[in-house]
Amino acid sequence: MKPRTVLWIDLVTAFVAGAFLYTLLFPQARAAEPWDRGDAALGAAALTATLIDWGQTRYIAKNPCPHAGGGTDCTDPYREGGFARHFIGEHPTVGKVDRYFAIATVAGGLAAHFMPSACRKWFLGGIAVLELTVVNGNKRIGLKLEI
Repeated sequence: MKPRTVLWIDLVTAFVAGAFLYTLLFPQARAAEPWDRGDAALGAAALTATLIDWGQTRYIAKNPCPHAGGGTDCTDPYREGGFARHFIGEHPTVGKVDRYFAIATVAGGLAAHFMPSACRKWFLGGIAVLELTVVNGNKRIGLKLEI
């Protein structure tokens, strides 16, 4: 990815992580207001994009050398370059990928549930934009989905 895109993704990730921490640390943030249609739409977009990213990351775990005909024997295997690399490493296993995305999806959903509606929209919108950017970048380099 281009350095500018990586910086942008890191900024959005920092925003999403900050919103998550805010929800955990400050009791007044845990309002658990009802979800309106906007919340539900943003939640669905964030979840869908996250599931697609999950599938693309599973593909890389199973095929670390997509440009060398697949398999695992190549001189320059794909390296995880996003935020997830801090948790799953540059060359993740399918198990690490599944654990990371399962935990991140559940934690994000719980955090969104306990946020006031206005904060929830920003949080879910940030996740959706982040994941759609990652999914688009993955698609551009030729990654497929692996279920």
